Amino acid sequence: MTGVDLAGPLFLRNGSKVWIVLFTCAVYRAVHLELLASLTSDSFLMAFRRFIARRGRPRTVYSDNGTNFRGGYDELSTLYWEKSMREANINEILWKFNSPSSSWWGGFWEWLVRVIKELLRRSLGKSILSFEDCAT
Repeated sequence: MTGVDLAGPLFLRNGSKVWIVLFTCAVYRAVHLELLASLTSDSFLMAFRRFIARRGRPRTVYSDNGTNFRGGYDELSTLYWEKSMREANINEILWKFNSPSSSWWGGFWEWLVRVIKELLRRSLGKSILSFEDCAT
C-alpha cells in the first residue's frame, strides 16, 4: 500500500515553481520524493513512472481526490485524475481515492508531508535553489 500526495510549491532561482510528490509505504513508512516541474497530469504520471522504475509497482495506491489541492492552488485544477486512473488500470494498480469529506483517511501520508515541509524549511532556510539542486 502506497500513499501519494503533493507538497509545495518551492520557488526556484529562475523564478519558476516546483512541487514535491511524496510516495510513502503504509507499512514501513518508507518515503520516496519526486519533483514536478508543473501540475499537469502528464508531469505527475512521469513522476509516478519514475517511482515505479526505482521502487517497483505498488499493488494499491491511496490518495485524496484533489479537493485539498484545489483549495490551496488554483493550478491543481489542471490535474486530471481520470487519466491517472486509466494509467493505473493499464499497470494493474488499484487506485483508491479518499472521500472528499474524510480528509483524515490520508493521515499516514499527510503527516509525512508536514514533516517533509518542516525539514525543508529548517535545512533550506531562505535560500533559493536551482532545479538541479532541488532534484539532488
